[in-house]
Amino acid sequence: MSKKKIAVLLPSFSIGGTENMVAHLAKYIDKDKFDMLVVSLAAPMDTHVQSLLEDSGVQIAYAMKGKVKIWKVFFNVNSELQAFRPDLIHSNMYVFAFCVPYLLTHHIKLLHTIHNKPVNEFKDKYKKLIAWLYQINKAVPVAISHIVEKEMKELYSKELKRIERVYNPVEISKFYTERKYSEKKNITFINVARFMKQKNQTLLLEAFAEAKNQAPDINLVFVGDGELRSELEKKIEILGIRENVFLAGNVHNVNEYLAKADIFVLSSDYEGLPLSILEAMAAGLPIISTNVGGVADIVTDNGILIPPKDGHRLANEMVKLVLNHKLRYEMGCNSARNAKQYDSSEFIAQYESLYMKYAK
Repeated sequence: MSKKKIAVLLPSFSIGGTENMVAHLAKYIDKDKFDMLVVSLAAPMDTHVQSLLEDSGVQIAYAMKGKVKIWKVFFNVNSELQAFRPDLIHSNMYVFAFCVPYLLTHHIKLLHTIHNKPVNEFKDKYKKLIAWLYQINKAVPVAISHIVEKEMKELYSKELKRIERVYNPVEISKFYTERKYSEKKNITFINVARFMKQKNQTLLLEAFAEAKNQAPDINLVFVGDGELRSELEKKIEILGIRENVFLAGNVHNVNEYLAKADIFVLSSDYEGLPLSILEAMAAGLPIISTNVGGVADIVTDNGILIPPKDGHRLANEMVKLVLNHKLRYEMGCNSARNAKQYDSSEFIAQYESLYMKYAK
């Protein structure tokens, strides 16, 4: 049997959950059954995601080679597809729009993964386009959580013909950390996310400053970077917490930062199913998170959920886990146990099954 040719499209090889998911697919997909081409809209960038993809053995292409106009990016994407001649296209985020010319002129389907709250996934013009592709049965959505699947069915109730669901993966062996019961007070919170409005790290900083009044020995580590970095740095200075907050930036060894932390905290206004939480769970960390998107699917007896935008409640729960050593330890143990059901082997098997199902 000949190999199935899968073209995977994403905005860039920057650091984030979507990019890590694609890198994971590229690394572990059965090379005896599939040929994979990963196309980035953006130019090459020096990130560990790009390094992972380069080492994975799949083909890589860049649609933006130097400063080019948007029509040229469209042209380059479709040229790469024309040369590769895929049996199936797998898109992520708004990038699906760039392969529509090829999609409509060839007898193949589009598998589109929804990584975020569907209503916030992209602008209205893209929603109308993807809805049309769903309606004419050219595209099949893949939800990353039960909640995302439910919201997709509500948002595209008239257009959807079918929908698939595959939870994000986590490499248990990479993130596993043996945890021991401890009554220490110098607790380190960690947040792994891009610095962007959606993640609402400003709320987290305010809650941390409030929590520090009751638990003065706590620290906060941010792993990630983004457009709001300077704004967050100013907020840190205003709140007077510079000595207790560390901005690590983008790193390739997130697992090592999680291993040194005590509690994972996420303050997002909306989400799909955060890979960062799954990684924190695999590292045996208790979770404090806003109750958004598919977070409630994975944070049960292993953490605490709070309403979005409620900084005072967030501060209270942070203090609660600092002071309640037994609860903190039990939730961490539950995280490590629960993470096993999201092991990467199941994720790969599910996507390979979808690729075989929908490839021409």
